Amino acid sequence: MRDDRPLRDNRMGLPHSVHIGWCPVCGLGVTLDPPDRAELEQLYEHRYVGDAERRVPRTDGLARLWHAVNGSLPLTDLVRFGPVLDVGCNTGEALVALRSRGFAVVGLEPNPEAAEVARAYGLEVIEAPIEAADLSPERFGAVLLSQVLEHVESPHELLRKVRETVRPGGIVYVVVPNAESVWRHVFGRHWVHWHVPFHLHHFTDRALRKLFGQCDLQVRSIRTITPGEWLLMSTAAWRNARRGRFELESFSGRYGRRLLVAPAGRLSDVFRRGDALVAEAARG
Repeated sequence: MRDDRPLRDNRMGLPHSVHIGWCPVCGLGVTLDPPDRAELEQLYEHRYVGDAERRVPRTDGLARLWHAVNGSLPLTDLVRFGPVLDVGCNTGEALVALRSRGFAVVGLEPNPEAAEVARAYGLEVIEAPIEAADLSPERFGAVLLSQVLEHVESPHELLRKVRETVRPGGIVYVVVPNAESVWRHVFGRHWVHWHVPFHLHHFTDRALRKLFGQCDLQVRSIRTITPGEWLLMSTAAWRNARRGRFELESFSGRYGRRLLVAPAGRLSDVFRRGDALVAEAARG
């Protein structure tokens, strides 16, 4: 099933418009007409590394309290076993936080500029797409895939390779936008988590569980999260579109406004209809 109305980028002001096709069984959405690989690589290189949001996640009690109220995800607090591989580590701040907790960490990042920033923290970074990366079998106790699966051409190929590098009993942590989010329906084509043309797949709970099963990973839990800033971003995208603008400003700070909208996000998460799926799956 194909959407008749195209979606366009509403974060970076890019001119691309795409259509999404939907599986009638599991609900997986696929971007049908993205830019070709060479153009996407250029877009990632020039648009995906910046200084505005670069900060090492805090892991103290105050930070945990903020995450609980705001509905944001302290992904670095979820990890219980090392060593840790962060696939698509970008500029490495999550790995710095994990290293401070005593874990051995490795990053995987295909963007040379982002990898250079990560190495400046003293991190080991493999500069390659995961499909081409030389990863030792059963090396890692945990692998992070935060906002990664939706960007790749073959989520199956990626997860199968991840499984090979995870130890038996190790955990794969996955965060992806939730195509069944109630906020997708509230904001429609202005929902910021479409994030086209970069997002090639649009997951539902059913689609993610099916993917894990096909890759021989056992689902331990799936829940949703909806940080307050995400609701502010979708609201701003809707407002901007009415004015003919399609580029978002930074949403760092604005803590008071986040708190005002956070209860709505928490309520959607109670019913598992929040903006992102957070999954833990184990290798048997």
